[in-house]
Amino acid sequence: MRKFIRHPLTMSVFVAVLLYVVFAHVLQPPLPKSLLAQYMVISIIGILLVATFNENTARRLTEPMRRLLADPGLGIARGVAMVVVVVAVGGVTFLAVKPDTSAPVELRTIHPAPPSNIRVYGKKFNLLKLTNPLRDSAPKGTKAYAENVSKGAEVYYKNCIYCHGDKLEGKGQFAEALTPRPANFQDVGTIAQLQESYLFWRITTGAPGLPREGAPWASAMPVWHEMLSEDDVWKTILFLYDYTGHEPRSWELAEKSSELDAASKATANGTGALDHDAIEAVYNKRCVHCHGVDGDGSGPAAKFLYPLPRDFTLATFKYKTTHADDEFPTDDDFRKTINYGLPGTSMPGWKSRLSSAEVDGLITMIKEFGGWEEEEIEFRPIVEGEVVPPSPESEARGRKIFVKACVQCHGNAGRGDITSGKRLADDAQNRIWPRNLTRPNTWRASRTVRDVFQRISTGIRGTPMPEHTTTMPERDRWDVSNYVMTLRDTAVQQAAGETVVRGQFLEGPLPTSPDDPAWDKALPLTLPMIPNVIKEPRLFTTLNQTVTARVLFNATDMAVRLDVDDRTYSVPGDPLEERYRLEGVEPTRDAIAVQFPAHIPTTSEKPWFRHGDSKKPVNMWFWRAPSVAPERSAEVMVLDATGPNSPPVPRHAPSDLEGRGVWKDGQWRVVMTRALNTEDAADLQFETGRYIPIAFADWDGLAGEAGGRHAFTSWYWLLLEAEAKPLFVYGTPGGAALLAGLLFMGAVRRGRRTWQGT
Repeated sequence: MRKFIRHPLTMSVFVAVLLYVVFAHVLQPPLPKSLLAQYMVISIIGILLVATFNENTARRLTEPMRRLLADPGLGIARGVAMVVVVVAVGGVTFLAVKPDTSAPVELRTIHPAPPSNIRVYGKKFNLLKLTNPLRDSAPKGTKAYAENVSKGAEVYYKNCIYCHGDKLEGKGQFAEALTPRPANFQDVGTIAQLQESYLFWRITTGAPGLPREGAPWASAMPVWHEMLSEDDVWKTILFLYDYTGHEPRSWELAEKSSELDAASKATANGTGALDHDAIEAVYNKRCVHCHGVDGDGSGPAAKFLYPLPRDFTLATFKYKTTHADDEFPTDDDFRKTINYGLPGTSMPGWKSRLSSAEVDGLITMIKEFGGWEEEEIEFRPIVEGEVVPPSPESEARGRKIFVKACVQCHGNAGRGDITSGKRLADDAQNRIWPRNLTRPNTWRASRTVRDVFQRISTGIRGTPMPEHTTTMPERDRWDVSNYVMTLRDTAVQQAAGETVVRGQFLEGPLPTSPDDPAWDKALPLTLPMIPNVIKEPRLFTTLNQTVTARVLFNATDMAVRLDVDDRTYSVPGDPLEERYRLEGVEPTRDAIAVQFPAHIPTTSEKPWFRHGDSKKPVNMWFWRAPSVAPERSAEVMVLDATGPNSPPVPRHAPSDLEGRGVWKDGQWRVVMTRALNTEDAADLQFETGRYIPIAFADWDGLAGEAGGRHAFTSWYWLLLEAEAKPLFVYGTPGGAALLAGLLFMGAVRRGRRTWQGT
């Protein structure tokens, strides 16, 4: 056995396989296929050079192969080897010639090298010598330092929480729509490895200040020197290090602070329950920025959050498992919300950051804010009765009940388009909107049919969502719950990691109507949208959070269909628009746009995140809904843009772009068509088999959105999939396999002659 293992051929194969595993599966980020092939060719050449460095090892290496080809006693092994060679050659050739539909690899440097100098705030800063002036003048432990950190926290929670998150882990409410994801400041591989001057550079200059290897075309990092003062930036940097417990990297060796806050000391010494000071310390660090010092939901971050943070002083809580007549949730209900958060809101799950003692302490503090910490409550769980399992019969009964009891708010298709004409508001008279039941990723506290049953039973306190224990029998509530769970199947859910909109070839004319059955042949992709967070006017609430794209093309033209869930029909002057108009907001017309680069890039580099730049301009296909007052027709146009500092310019010359939109049951469906190739040099000329950057935007007229005030996606890829060529794709591997078989048989014949001669 040892002789077999130490044989040159065995060791060569083992090393080659090991290197392949390392190159293909261990190295991160993964190597592109072309680069992997180059690495393996170079490695195999190196292995052969080592294995044949003298005549003896070369003879030992080739001896098993010569015997396999010539020894009469190895006929079965020879036949197996021939099959393996033929199949392997055919398979490798097939992989080489088949159309590659994988998206281009986008490599970037996480921490690109900074420049030596930058110019912001009208001054020049030498980054090699720059230090945080606030840390220099007020070191950690001083009162002034604590005040600066507190002010930095306020700046962060007013401006940065939406992307980087409440826990500073890069998981803010809008993070999933951004590529690359926002930085995780808690990771020891980020700010703990950097000097404060580096953070000053990255914050003040944002994504446009990145060098090419940092992928500036993808990053959504704003240019903060346009919106924050120099003092605010330094205070925010102080807060980032203080909150995470990291120390900024320095050329001088510094001792890491061993100070612990009160809550950490209580947890570290194993005392279990926290005293009042420790609980307050946890609340002030983790919760105060949204829920406020007094627990009234008026923290510095609250202004732009939707839904608003909970006002604990009202002692009104939405999500609970207790009977409708019981005012308060159980401690377990609180733990579930604190530990796992509420999807679709800024409330994160704190399980990874808070101990059970800290969570229990926060529950006590929440009760104190509402003045019911000492009340003895006999909680009554929701009576579930006999569970009705999902079935077509139950779901059909549930649909009938849904039409009678739920359509008035949730709409006929469950998208939250209110049909009753009521302007819904919570107990604080804040305008609110029913849940879009077709989008389960936005359901706050419901995962299962049992959760839905509980929501229907006890209602959602403080909102118009009523309890149904007194109006609907248990069996009916189970039927409705079963039906509601099917609504998620009526929508194309958000893609998990998919980045390519795949256009499908269609023989004959393309569909111009959104309801044409031909669209069933397209491959839909649903992508998240977020409100503009990059440049003023920024930070606002948007209700339209996803766009579903479909693309069809034929020999001459291309058609794009975009579906956007939009609860309101924003056609100014229309009775349906006036019914839900927001007080104090001048409505605009709903609009949808598609963005392309003006030219197909030859690398994975895309134009600048919003509207390109002077070197990489973009085309925008823009469709806008009609208006009744003033009277205007729906319109479609091409806009040219050269960066976020200049508004897109409408084309004055005639364009062959056509568009049509239809709103129904809380959703716009818009179709835009254009020739694949045009005579206008400013137009993108589409090619099959090429990856083309594509992005989307939406303007909600209800909220008065216009210009830079809109929702958008990050860049994705469009691929018009080339027509398959079966003869080439399958004939070439077949021919290569046949040739390999003939060569193998020739080698066997020659080997036999040599063997017989010996």
